[in-house]
Amino acid sequence: MVAAVRAETVPPFALINWDGRPVSTESLRGRTTILVFTFAKCVFACPMVTFQLKALDEELGSPTGLSYLHVSVNPAGDTRSEILSHFRKHDIDPRRDPRWLFATGSEAQTAAVLSAYGIRVQRTSTPQGELIEPTIKVVVIDPQGRLAATFDSYQWNREEMRHALASLSEPR
Repeated sequence: MVAAVRAETVPPFALINWDGRPVSTESLRGRTTILVFTFAKCVFACPMVTFQLKALDEELGSPTGLSYLHVSVNPAGDTRSEILSHFRKHDIDPRRDPRWLFATGSEAQTAAVLSAYGIRVQRTSTPQGELIEPTIKVVVIDPQGRLAATFDSYQWNREEMRHALASLSEPR
């Protein structure tokens, strides 16, 4: 399901990318960004969204004006090595392709970003470890820092996503 949202400015945030670079609403201005809420050690939904994003990127021809931002829902567990391992599993090298971002911060910083975007994180203890289940949301942010579309599934409709991305270059 997609909800088109026009001219609403995204909630501001300031986090740190896996490589130490700051990632904020201001640093994203000037390019389209697809924002997702994941964590590096996730075994089902998060790898699926990264797979979908990579397929979309390949389908679009890897446009330089499009970034992919994962915001961690588990900042204490998302180490640099775990994040790089996540990307490696998808044949993504964020060192060579800086369009692929994975941002974390303190628990308080991350909680503020998750709250601003309506993301809840359910944590359940299991015999195998902690099960972490975030709200599923994919957000398309236009180059001016406005919400262009939101999807409540990692299995977004391809045409709706292409339309959301194509409409970013249209005059408003």
